[in-house]
Amino acid sequence: MTATAKPPPVIVVTEPLNDRTLKYLAEHGELRRVAIEDLPKHIAQADALIVRTYTQVDEALLAQGRRLKVVGRAGVALENVDLAACRRRGVQVVHTPAANTLAVVDYTVGMIIQMNRRFWPMTGPVPEAEFHQVRKQTFGRFLAGVTLGIIGCGRIGSRVGRAAVGLGMTVLYNDIIPIELDYPAEAVDKPTLYARSDVVTIHVPLTRLTRKLICAETLRQFKRGAQFINAARGPCVDYDDLAAAIRAGHIAAAAIDCHDPEPPPADYPLFGLDNVILTPHTAARVPAAVEAMCEVVYDVVAVLEGRAPAYPAKDEEEP
Repeated sequence: MTATAKPPPVIVVTEPLNDRTLKYLAEHGELRRVAIEDLPKHIAQADALIVRTYTQVDEALLAQGRRLKVVGRAGVALENVDLAACRRRGVQVVHTPAANTLAVVDYTVGMIIQMNRRFWPMTGPVPEAEFHQVRKQTFGRFLAGVTLGIIGCGRIGSRVGRAAVGLGMTVLYNDIIPIELDYPAEAVDKPTLYARSDVVTIHVPLTRLTRKLICAETLRQFKRGAQFINAARGPCVDYDDLAAAIRAGHIAAAAIDCHDPEPPPADYPLFGLDNVILTPHTAARVPAAVEAMCEVVYDVVAVLEGRAPAYPAKDEEEP
């Protein structure tokens, strides 16, 4: 009597992956590419679910996914995945925490330079008098000697610090765990960092501890004239409070890549401020980084095959 072959696992993908990783999934299961709005029709048959930013993996969805063994997030952040609910149901969560590290480092360093030098390109001919007038009136600031404060000194923050030291900046940092760095930097508490830093940049995950981390209370502790960068998570900042601090002149400039909500609404308080650089969540949008995010498929298949994944998600209180 011939044993019945075990059916391949059903792998549901709701957001874009590259052709190479889609082919890999098709070789290891029944691949279903579905629109986010159609996910409820397929989740009951899914053994694995792969998402990016906009698919919400919450308790209601998980309740329908009784066969679900693993959720793969092609990216770093996990705020669209209810980790606690997954744990309760025995669903493994995997992601790609290192995929966009260098891209965000580049962005952050670029924004530090842009805010302090403000390079504006000439897009066409400029009258001679205007050329010389603008040249004489335009001044930047040496980064050498400027103090950079880094909140969150992990994969990204630590590399930003290394680059800043190379530019001659003084580096202060704060993290919830002890960090050993191979360059000169001083570990301080948050109030000290805010009070002494000319530029503050945050590189933290979104947790209950970091939601609204930058708000009116913390902004009051910032050195007057400080600059601020957020290429981490939108909800880590209260943007009404930040806009008020900028309009009051307490914060001199800001560069914001992550917003809350996304896209920002028409009445977004940072719109219209000429000392604020706004980008549409593009810090990680480097082809190599986007490709690396797709490699979550290898951990998804590992879990389906009973192997340990390389990058399991940590609980929010874990370092």
